[in-house]
Amino acid sequence: MNSVVDETSRQRRGGYQSVHTGRTMMFGDLVTVLDQGASAQLLQSAVVEGNVLGKKTVRTRKASWNLLNRLYGLSDSTPLMTTFLALWQSALAAQPQLALLRALERDSLLQLSAPWLVALQPGQVAKPADLAAELKRLGAVYSEKTLKSISRNLLSSWTQAGWLKGKVAKRRVDVEWQPAAATYLLYGPYLQGKRGAELFAAPLARLLNLDADQLDTLAFAASQDRLLSYRRLAEVIEITFPNWETSSPAGLA
Repeated sequence: MNSVVDETSRQRRGGYQSVHTGRTMMFGDLVTVLDQGASAQLLQSAVVEGNVLGKKTVRTRKASWNLLNRLYGLSDSTPLMTTFLALWQSALAAQPQLALLRALERDSLLQLSAPWLVALQPGQVAKPADLAAELKRLGAVYSEKTLKSISRNLLSSWTQAGWLKGKVAKRRVDVEWQPAAATYLLYGPYLQGKRGAELFAAPLARLLNLDADQLDTLAFAASQDRLLSYRRLAEVIEITFPNWETSSPAGLA
């Protein structure tokens, strides 16, 4: 069985849509692909025709594009995706966090692993067997062997994103949130009609255990980087996104 080409059928087993049945978040591949341009057509052409990922056959090139597109929505033309691309290009240090946020929106097993992962204390070892047991407790219906493989892939993704460190024993580390990543996190609920302090109750924020005070501090920092507009008078908060109202992949104006 080809582990790349046959990925789609495996993703749907156990009732979850996830690339983590056979892959990680593929951060390195994402960096390589997004270096090729901003339009979906250019990105797909770079993977399939240009073979920027170095795959041996056209079939595996197409499969690699499908996996990346499924996880990150690279072919989306939504305002949120356009903003993701602009932030990606303008804030290199935020790229791992941006990738994680985008993947969390679209990968159910990654979502399922998040509360367990973020609850680990700094320095604590994240063990695949422990994560597998947690996924099983939460209702992930896979064989023991598959659950262990999924858990290893998930822990690799959290390492790529910056929440874990280590090659063999992966230990939880403190995360320094980047203002650009916070901007993306807050912009999603803003597009859904949330305003003011409501933005701090974003589903991704709850999933990653980011509280209102942390997000308020990050929103102010993002305003200093001119990524958003932040105003506060006592308990009244106004956050807007003038850069992204007519966002384009070209980046910040």
